[in-house]
Amino acid sequence: MRENPFVRERLYCPGPTPVPPEVGLASLQTNVYHRTDSFRKTILECRQLLTPFFGSEEAPLILTSSGTGALEAALVNLTRPGDAILVINGGKFGERWEKLGKAYQCEVTTYKIEWGQSPDPSHLTSLLKQNPSVKAVFLQSNETSTGVAYPIQELAAAIRSVSQALIVVDAVSGLVAHSMNMAAWSIDCVVSGSQKGFGIPPGLAFIALSQRAWNELSERPRFYFDLRKEREGQAKGETSWTPATTLILSLLPALHQLAELTPEGCDAHHKRLAQACHAAVQAIGLGLFAQSHPSQALTAVNLPEQLDGSKLIKYCREQYGAIFAGGQDHLKGKIIRISHLGMVDQLDFLAGLAAFEMGLTRLGYRHSLGAGVGAAMQSLLQA
Repeated sequence: MRENPFVRERLYCPGPTPVPPEVGLASLQTNVYHRTDSFRKTILECRQLLTPFFGSEEAPLILTSSGTGALEAALVNLTRPGDAILVINGGKFGERWEKLGKAYQCEVTTYKIEWGQSPDPSHLTSLLKQNPSVKAVFLQSNETSTGVAYPIQELAAAIRSVSQALIVVDAVSGLVAHSMNMAAWSIDCVVSGSQKGFGIPPGLAFIALSQRAWNELSERPRFYFDLRKEREGQAKGETSWTPATTLILSLLPALHQLAELTPEGCDAHHKRLAQACHAAVQAIGLGLFAQSHPSQALTAVNLPEQLDGSKLIKYCREQYGAIFAGGQDHLKGKIIRISHLGMVDQLDFLAGLAAFEMGLTRLGYRHSLGAGVGAAMQSLLQA
């Protein structure tokens, strides 16, 4: 039981994101058998509605797993032991690609960049020229740990200018907040997850492959994440294994809402909120951690040296029900990550900024209280 019934928890972390009531209600249908024509129709419709957000020629597959499961599926299905791969590592999730590559015995070359920075296309092409045997390049569309959105279209063009390596993109937190066009940008694989931009609880992952990627599937042993088998079944609305039926039932109304907005509309909405958040941070007298290409999904904020970010997050949650994310590894206590990802409306967003400002004030940071919220309101009105 909550200590204070007048404090309602709100999610401002980059996953899980808020779930709309009608989406949550859809998951209450628990007596569902997945081997029925009705459920097959639901899977086929979800796959169709997902497609525009990937910009893929073929409908994405739906996997019952976290986003990391789909990352593993991509690596296992597209590489062989001993394959040379290139990984861009500029944060915790680039690091995850590196760990997966090593776990599955690939020869990993890492393009390591400073946290808060974005990859340099010219340096990327230089690395590929030095490593002409690279089979695949693995990168993020949105590095959630740093609040940096990589310029995927530009990076993909740079890769294609010197290499025919497969391009594999982790867009777990990037999709919906940022546009993606696999076909037009010559990307071979994109992965995403349910609990980020799609606004349903964790437990589903989505993966789309280009025709070239399908033609280059490895013969590496695999079982649960056998994408060839999944492709054959899901063409008829059948998953290989028992799916998370309640999550798929939630996914359908969420996708209907997003489809009504269109991928372009979702991108524009997230851009508005991101710009408003940046204006608020500046008005408060703080700065962004992202040194270039700040994300539209979340904003990473540098905190004053004298303020412990872990205490700020704890205070905001306990006093106002506002759940923010902190920094990871060497950034713990030094930054706070404010999400504006998924089904977040303007008033909920402003409430989060208000909690952030009040928390800063309570923990000793002096500024004109309300300046951030006011600047965000002005930004939203002008956008």
